[in-house]
Amino acid sequence: MSVNNGMPYIREAVESILKQTYKNFEFIIVDDASEDKTWEYLKSLKDKRVKLIQNKKNIGLAASLNKTIAKSTGDYIARMDADDISLPNRFKEQVKFLKDHPSVDICGTWVDLINEDGRVIGEKKYPTKYKDIKKALRWYQPIIHPTLMSTKAVFEKLQGYQPGYEMAEDYELMIRAKDYFKMANVAKKLLLWRLWKNRRSRKKMQKMDKIDLQIKIEAFKKGYFGPLYILTIFRKFLMIYFLPISLKIKLAKILKLA
Repeated sequence: MSVNNGMPYIREAVESILKQTYKNFEFIIVDDASEDKTWEYLKSLKDKRVKLIQNKKNIGLAASLNKTIAKSTGDYIARMDADDISLPNRFKEQVKFLKDHPSVDICGTWVDLINEDGRVIGEKKYPTKYKDIKKALRWYQPIIHPTLMSTKAVFEKLQGYQPGYEMAEDYELMIRAKDYFKMANVAKKLLLWRLWKNRRSRKKMQKMDKIDLQIKIEAFKKGYFGPLYILTIFRKFLMIYFLPISLKIKLAKILKLA
Protein backbone atom coordinates (compact mmCIF):
# COMPACT_ATOMS: atom_id res chain seq x y z
CA MET A 1 0.00 0.00 0.00
CA SER A 2 1.07 3.54 -0.78
CA VAL A 3 -0.75 6.44 0.83
CA ASN A 4 -0.65 10.21 0.56
CA ASN A 5 -2.91 12.17 2.92
CA GLY A 6 -5.02 9.10 3.62
CA MET A 7 -7.34 10.46 6.28
CA PRO A 8 -10.12 9.66 7.00
CA TYR A 9 -10.24 6.30 5.16
CA ILE A 10 -6.76 4.94 5.89
CA ARG A 11 -7.84 3.42 9.22
CA GLU A 12 -10.57 1.28 7.67
CA ALA A 13 -8.28 0.22 4.84
CA VAL A 14 -5.45 -0.84 7.16
CA GLU A 15 -7.73 -2.61 9.62
CA SER A 16 -9.35 -4.57 6.80
CA ILE A 17 -5.93 -6.03 5.95
CA LEU A 18 -4.87 -6.72 9.52
CA LYS A 19 -8.16 -8.58 10.10
CA GLN A 20 -7.74 -10.95 7.16
CA THR A 21 -8.51 -14.58 7.98
CA TYR A 22 -5.30 -15.51 6.14
CA LYS A 23 -2.60 -14.45 8.61
CA ASN A 24 0.75 -15.24 6.98
CA PHE A 25 1.68 -11.96 5.29
CA GLU A 26 3.77 -8.83 5.66
CA PHE A 27 2.01 -5.49 5.24
CA ILE A 28 4.36 -2.96 3.65
CA ILE A 29 3.06 0.60 3.66
CA VAL A 30 4.71 3.65 2.09
CA ASP A 31 3.67 7.05 3.36
CA ASP A 32 4.28 9.26 0.32
CA ALA A 33 5.06 12.50 2.18
CA SER A 34 1.60 12.94 3.71
CA GLU A 35 0.79 16.31 5.23
CA ASP A 36 -2.14 15.17 7.38
CA LYS A 37 -2.03 12.76 10.33
CA THR A 38 -1.49 9.64 8.20
CA TRP A 39 2.11 9.04 9.32
CA GLU A 40 1.18 9.58 12.96
CA TYR A 41 -1.52 6.92 12.62
CA LEU A 42 0.77 4.47 10.82
CA LYS A 43 3.44 4.79 13.51
CA SER A 44 0.84 3.90 16.14
CA LEU A 45 0.26 0.45 14.61
CA LYS A 46 1.58 -2.33 16.84
CA ASP A 47 1.11 -5.32 14.54
CA LYS A 48 4.49 -6.94 13.82
CA ARG A 49 3.46 -7.67 10.24
CA VAL A 50 3.42 -3.97 9.41
CA LYS A 51 6.56 -2.54 7.80
CA LEU A 52 6.66 1.21 7.21
CA ILE A 53 8.52 3.38 4.72
CA GLN A 54 8.33 7.18 4.76
CA ASN A 55 9.12 9.22 1.66
CA LYS A 56 10.66 12.59 2.49
CA LYS A 57 9.09 14.04 -0.65
CA ASN A 58 6.14 12.96 -2.75
CA ILE A 59 7.25 10.61 -5.54
CA GLY A 60 3.88 9.25 -6.68
CA LEU A 61 2.07 5.93 -6.51
CA ALA A 62 4.07 3.93 -9.06
CA ALA A 63 7.50 4.73 -7.62
CA SER A 64 6.23 4.18 -4.07
CA LEU A 65 4.78 0.78 -4.96
CA ASN A 66 8.10 -0.22 -6.48
CA LYS A 67 9.65 0.51 -3.09
CA THR A 68 7.24 -1.88 -1.37
CA ILE A 69 7.93 -4.60 -3.94
CA ALA A 70 11.69 -4.25 -3.46
CA LYS A 71 11.23 -4.65 0.30
CA SER A 72 8.86 -7.62 0.07
CA THR A 73 9.98 -11.16 0.92
CA GLY A 74 6.88 -13.23 0.12
CA ASP A 75 6.03 -15.41 -2.87
CA TYR A 76 2.97 -13.32 -3.70
CA ILE A 77 2.35 -9.59 -4.01
CA ALA A 78 -1.10 -8.23 -3.11
CA ARG A 79 -2.21 -4.67 -3.79
CA MET A 80 -4.37 -2.49 -1.58
CA ASP A 81 -5.44 1.15 -1.78
CA ALA A 82 -5.68 3.47 1.19
CA ASP A 83 -9.37 4.26 0.80
CA ASP A 84 -10.85 0.83 0.07
CA ILE A 85 -11.86 -2.10 2.27
CA SER A 86 -10.75 -5.70 1.74
CA LEU A 87 -13.31 -8.22 2.95
CA PRO A 88 -11.98 -10.66 5.59
CA ASN A 89 -11.56 -13.67 3.27
CA ARG A 90 -9.94 -11.79 0.39
CA PHE A 91 -6.37 -13.06 0.88
CA LYS A 92 -7.53 -16.58 1.77
CA GLU A 93 -9.65 -16.83 -1.39
CA GLN A 94 -6.97 -15.42 -3.69
CA VAL A 95 -4.11 -17.50 -2.32
CA LYS A 96 -6.28 -20.62 -2.63
CA PHE A 97 -7.21 -19.66 -6.19
CA LEU A 98 -3.58 -19.21 -7.24
CA LYS A 99 -2.57 -22.48 -5.63
CA ASP A 100 -5.49 -24.33 -7.20
CA HIS A 101 -4.72 -22.81 -10.62
CA PRO A 102 -0.90 -22.97 -10.93
CA SER A 103 -1.01 -21.77 -14.54
CA VAL A 104 -2.48 -18.42 -13.39
CA ASP A 105 0.05 -15.77 -12.37
CA ILE A 106 -2.21 -12.76 -11.74
CA CYS A 107 -5.68 -12.61 -10.26
CA GLY A 108 -8.12 -9.94 -9.25
CA THR A 109 -11.62 -10.14 -7.81
CA TRP A 110 -15.06 -8.67 -8.28
CA VAL A 111 -16.02 -5.74 -6.03
CA ASP A 112 -18.90 -3.84 -4.51
CA LEU A 113 -18.77 -0.08 -5.06
CA ILE A 114 -19.22 2.13 -2.01
CA ASN A 115 -19.58 5.88 -1.56
CA GLU A 116 -17.90 8.24 0.90
CA ASP A 117 -20.10 6.95 3.73
CA GLY A 118 -19.43 3.27 3.00
CA ARG A 119 -22.86 2.62 1.48
CA VAL A 120 -22.96 0.11 -1.38
CA ILE A 121 -23.96 1.90 -4.58
CA GLY A 122 -23.10 -0.68 -7.23
CA GLU A 123 -20.81 -3.52 -8.22
CA LYS A 124 -18.14 -4.46 -10.75
CA LYS A 125 -17.88 -7.92 -12.28
CA TYR A 126 -15.10 -8.05 -14.84
CA PRO A 127 -14.20 -11.06 -17.07
CA THR A 128 -12.88 -14.10 -15.23
CA LYS A 129 -11.12 -15.98 -18.05
CA TYR A 130 -7.68 -15.17 -19.45
CA LYS A 131 -8.78 -14.91 -23.09
CA ASP A 132 -11.56 -12.47 -22.19
CA ILE A 133 -9.27 -10.40 -19.98
CA LYS A 134 -6.75 -10.09 -22.83
CA LYS A 135 -9.51 -8.84 -25.13
CA ALA A 136 -10.77 -6.38 -22.51
CA LEU A 137 -7.28 -4.88 -22.13
CA ARG A 138 -7.73 -3.33 -25.56
CA TRP A 139 -10.24 -0.97 -23.97
CA TYR A 140 -9.78 -0.85 -20.21
CA GLN A 141 -8.10 -2.36 -17.15
CA PRO A 142 -10.08 -5.55 -16.29
CA ILE A 143 -8.04 -6.37 -13.16
CA ILE A 144 -9.20 -3.91 -10.49
CA HIS A 145 -5.92 -2.65 -9.07
CA PRO A 146 -6.63 -2.81 -5.31
CA THR A 147 -7.72 -6.45 -5.75
CA LEU A 148 -4.60 -7.55 -7.63
CA MET A 149 -2.59 -10.49 -6.32
CA SER A 150 0.21 -12.08 -8.30
CA THR A 151 3.37 -14.09 -8.00
CA LYS A 152 6.37 -11.94 -7.22
CA ALA A 153 7.94 -13.23 -10.44
CA VAL A 154 5.51 -11.03 -12.40
CA PHE A 155 6.97 -7.85 -10.94
CA GLU A 156 10.53 -9.13 -11.26
CA LYS A 157 10.07 -9.97 -14.95
CA LEU A 158 8.36 -6.66 -15.75
CA GLN A 159 10.61 -4.59 -13.47
CA GLY A 160 7.66 -3.14 -11.60
CA TYR A 161 5.50 -0.15 -12.40
CA GLN A 162 6.48 2.61 -14.83
CA PRO A 163 6.27 5.99 -13.03
CA GLY A 164 5.66 7.81 -16.32
CA TYR A 165 2.08 6.50 -16.36
CA GLU A 166 0.89 7.84 -13.00
CA MET A 167 -2.85 7.29 -12.32
CA ALA A 168 -2.94 4.43 -14.87
CA GLU A 169 0.26 2.57 -13.96
CA ASP A 170 -1.73 -0.63 -13.32
CA TYR A 171 -3.24 -0.60 -16.82
CA GLU A 172 0.18 -0.11 -18.40
CA LEU A 173 1.60 -2.95 -16.28
CA MET A 174 -1.15 -5.39 -17.26
CA ILE A 175 -0.72 -4.60 -20.97
CA ARG A 176 2.97 -5.48 -20.66
CA ALA A 177 2.06 -8.60 -18.67
CA LYS A 178 -0.67 -9.99 -20.92
CA ASP A 179 1.52 -12.03 -23.28
CA TYR A 180 3.83 -13.38 -20.57
CA PHE A 181 1.50 -14.19 -17.68
CA LYS A 182 -1.96 -15.69 -17.43
CA MET A 183 -4.61 -13.65 -15.67
CA ALA A 184 -7.95 -14.38 -14.04
CA ASN A 185 -10.56 -12.79 -11.82
CA VAL A 186 -12.00 -14.65 -8.85
CA ALA A 187 -15.78 -14.66 -9.36
CA LYS A 188 -16.44 -13.33 -5.87
CA LYS A 189 -16.80 -9.80 -4.52
CA LEU A 190 -13.89 -9.53 -2.07
CA LEU A 191 -13.32 -5.78 -1.86
CA LEU A 192 -15.33 -2.62 -1.26
CA TRP A 193 -14.10 -0.15 -3.88
CA ARG A 194 -14.67 3.42 -2.75
CA LEU A 195 -15.84 5.98 -5.29
CA TRP A 196 -15.76 9.47 -3.85
CA LYS A 197 -15.97 13.04 -5.08
CA ASN A 198 -12.22 13.53 -5.40
CA ARG A 199 -12.11 10.81 -8.06
CA ARG A 200 -14.76 12.62 -10.12
CA SER A 201 -12.95 15.94 -10.44
CA ARG A 202 -12.69 17.40 -13.94
CA LYS A 203 -8.94 17.83 -13.69
CA LYS A 204 -8.29 14.23 -12.64
CA MET A 205 -10.62 12.72 -15.21
CA GLN A 206 -8.97 14.66 -18.03
CA LYS A 207 -5.49 13.77 -16.84
CA MET A 208 -6.35 10.08 -16.48
CA ASP A 209 -7.93 9.98 -19.94
CA LYS A 210 -4.83 11.52 -21.50
CA ILE A 211 -2.56 9.00 -19.76
CA ASP A 212 -4.87 6.19 -20.91
CA LEU A 213 -4.53 7.49 -24.47
CA GLN A 214 -0.74 7.60 -24.11
CA ILE A 215 -0.71 3.96 -22.95
CA LYS A 216 -2.84 2.92 -25.91
CA ILE A 217 -0.56 4.75 -28.35
CA GLU A 218 2.50 3.01 -26.87
CA ALA A 219 0.71 -0.35 -27.09
CA PHE A 220 -0.03 0.32 -30.77
CA LYS A 221 3.59 1.26 -31.48
CA LYS A 222 4.75 -2.00 -29.90
CA GLY A 223 2.23 -4.02 -31.89
CA TYR A 224 0.43 -5.44 -28.86
CA PHE A 225 -3.04 -5.42 -30.43
CA GLY A 226 -2.49 -5.33 -34.20
CA PRO A 227 -2.93 -2.58 -36.82
CA LEU A 228 -6.71 -2.16 -36.37
CA TYR A 229 -6.05 -0.95 -32.83
CA ILE A 230 -5.59 2.50 -34.36
CA LEU A 231 -9.41 2.72 -34.44
CA THR A 232 -9.55 2.29 -30.67
CA ILE A 233 -7.01 5.07 -30.27
CA PHE A 234 -8.96 7.35 -32.59
CA ARG A 235 -12.16 6.76 -30.61
CA LYS A 236 -10.36 7.54 -27.36
CA PHE A 237 -8.94 10.72 -28.90
CA LEU A 238 -12.42 11.88 -29.91
CA MET A 239 -13.79 11.18 -26.43
CA ILE A 240 -11.03 13.23 -24.77
CA TYR A 241 -11.03 16.27 -27.01
CA PHE A 242 -14.57 16.47 -28.38
CA LEU A 243 -16.88 15.02 -25.71
CA PRO A 244 -17.76 17.73 -23.13
CA ILE A 245 -16.23 16.99 -19.73
CA SER A 246 -19.57 17.62 -18.01
CA LEU A 247 -21.13 14.85 -20.12
CA LYS A 248 -18.19 12.51 -19.37
CA ILE A 249 -18.67 13.04 -15.63
CA LYS A 250 -22.40 12.33 -15.91
CA LEU A 251 -21.77 9.17 -17.92
CA ALA A 252 -19.10 8.03 -15.46
CA LYS A 253 -21.51 8.45 -12.55
CA ILE A 254 -24.25 6.56 -14.39
CA LEU A 255 -21.86 3.73 -15.27
CA LYS A 256 -20.12 3.91 -11.84
CA LEU A 257 -16.75 4.42 -13.54
CA ALA A 258 -15.64 7.42 -11.46
